[in-house]
Amino acid sequence: MVAGGNDDGKEKPSVGLTRSLKGVIKDVERLDEKVDKVRWDLYEIEKALQELSGPDPPRPPRATPKGPAPTVENFRVEEGGHGRVIVTFDNAKQVTLPPALAALIAILAADEGTSPDHLVAWKSFDRVAELLEKLLGRQFSAHALSQLLWRLRESLDAADLDRDLIESLPGLGARLRLKRQSQAVLCAG
Repeated sequence: MVAGGNDDGKEKPSVGLTRSLKGVIKDVERLDEKVDKVRWDLYEIEKALQELSGPDPPRPPRATPKGPAPTVENFRVEEGGHGRVIVTFDNAKQVTLPPALAALIAILAADEGTSPDHLVAWKSFDRVAELLEKLLGRQFSAHALSQLLWRLRESLDAADLDRDLIESLPGLGARLRLKRQSQAVLCAG
């Protein structure tokens, strides 16, 4: 017979083992409390160091763009298959876009409403999200719209086009820097 066991040779947990497990659990709980105290002490040290060093230095101003902002004279959209579209700028440079980005650039290029300059009108972020929802059948949060604008700029950049062709400003919204009276053409594929 095995100590603490039975006749078939299997051990049974002894009372000492149960007490050991409870002791280990208490030790872990105490350790967790000590880790929290160390974290708090580190936070206090970090706070004191920040107070000693003073306020954060001001951020340097953004670099001003060199030369005039980019614009395009004309803009053409053609179906490219598999839901993608081919967008041609100024009859020269092209970029292939997936459906969501194609819908976004078409909205930004639309010349609806008044404009304070010679470019197509601004569309508020809410209006862009509303139009995207109608075209694509799903809702677009402010974050999702921001991500789409970023992806569109990245796509233009990858096609060696100026990413600043997509313009967005708080309070105004977004637009493609497309000259008014220009023709945006959608061709059937």
